[in-house]
Amino acid sequence: MSRLTLDELQEKFTKEKTRLIEDFFTFLRFESIATDPTYKQEVLNCHEWVAQYLLKLGFNVEIWDTENAPVIFATDLRAGPDQPTLLLYNHYDVQPVDPLNLWTTPPFEPTIRDEKIYARGASDNKGQCFYTLFALKTLVDHYGYLPINIKYVIEGEEESGSAGLFNLLEEKKDQLKAEHLLIIDSGIEKENEPAITLGTRGICCLSVTLTGSKTDLHSGMCGGMAYNPNRALVEILASLKDDTGTVTIPSFYDEVAKMPPHERSEIDFNFDEEVFHHNFGFKPTGMERGVSPLEANWLRPTLEINGISGGYAGPGFKTVIPAKANAKISCRLVPYQDPVRIAALVESAILAKLPEGISAQIEILPGRGPASRTNPQSTIAKVMAQSYTNVFNKPCKRILLGGSIPIAADLATVSGAEMLCIGVALPTDRIHAPDEHFSISALKKGFLILAHAIELLSHTQANTK
Repeated sequence: MSRLTLDELQEKFTKEKTRLIEDFFTFLRFESIATDPTYKQEVLNCHEWVAQYLLKLGFNVEIWDTENAPVIFATDLRAGPDQPTLLLYNHYDVQPVDPLNLWTTPPFEPTIRDEKIYARGASDNKGQCFYTLFALKTLVDHYGYLPINIKYVIEGEEESGSAGLFNLLEEKKDQLKAEHLLIIDSGIEKENEPAITLGTRGICCLSVTLTGSKTDLHSGMCGGMAYNPNRALVEILASLKDDTGTVTIPSFYDEVAKMPPHERSEIDFNFDEEVFHHNFGFKPTGMERGVSPLEANWLRPTLEINGISGGYAGPGFKTVIPAKANAKISCRLVPYQDPVRIAALVESAILAKLPEGISAQIEILPGRGPASRTNPQSTIAKVMAQSYTNVFNKPCKRILLGGSIPIAADLATVSGAEMLCIGVALPTDRIHAPDEHFSISALKKGFLILAHAIELLSHTQANTK
């Protein structure tokens, strides 16, 4: 049977558009917030719906149990040993919806406005998961089976660090073996500018609690005598960076290496500050001195204070010295930095700065992972760049991602696959925020890119065994 052309794939999308949006809406209605035990049944219902979708396509489906949300592992190896094996990755869990009052429409009642679908998870990651499912369905409907071998991992704990899947990797490593791996959880910078992601930053996170007394204290009776935990916390946090934006923790930068010129030449470092300001509403001023915005976001590690709490900040006034003060800290990491080592360095630096009278409890949180990098000359990078170019009808850029996909590097290592991060999510999709959305145009482009790439991969002579 002849290869499906892009025009034919577009026709199939148009023909099935009403039905596929109905199915996508069903997927979006599952309140699959895996971080909250209240939604446990919704998470299970969502995973069952995805598993049934794949079973109907002829996939063999295994359910890998974890403590919080099952992992779906599906395979279709009917293409046989003469075709390559592609491992795909998505996740079906979503972020919590708070603050609910800032949503224009209910987050789990999908709504179309201006050709955009609004719902929690519409972009991250159910939109990208669904166009993957629909691409597979379209190819199976056309050929009777997939033109290459597919293995597919869809987890339900990405938003909380992928702990369950991390714990399964060693046990399942033989089943995960593949030549190529696509992490379909990335995006592009502008709607009409195709790009593949050649790397992500790693991450580690810590929770810090400082304690000064058994209970909140009266700020008149004890003020001037007690060392305020809020004061201790802000002093310590402020000391972790100097006035040039450089992290002051000893050995923090020891493994940081400059990107080799031949790798750097592959990456598009053009930065449109006007568009950036329009999308995010701020001017980039937080970089280390002498470092450009994209270098800071892609090539340098960070230490960020994600949240601070302590005492009273509600309506009115409460004159207390709080017993405790809390902070959440995350570090984004670059290649060769070990998340475990960096987290330990941060912990040591905080403990070393504790003032007398203040104790600390520091927890290194789950979900850490190293940075990832992809060889721009790998087969999967070349095939995906060609697919993006053909779909967008313009040259595909190579970019990096300042964010993290903690499972990516470990999944690549265990599978032995050439790994690439792809997607069509936009910075303006409001992921993790109220009014998250994903355009119907993005749904179509994602479908076309993946289906076309599978066609290209099946005809890539270099990958024929």
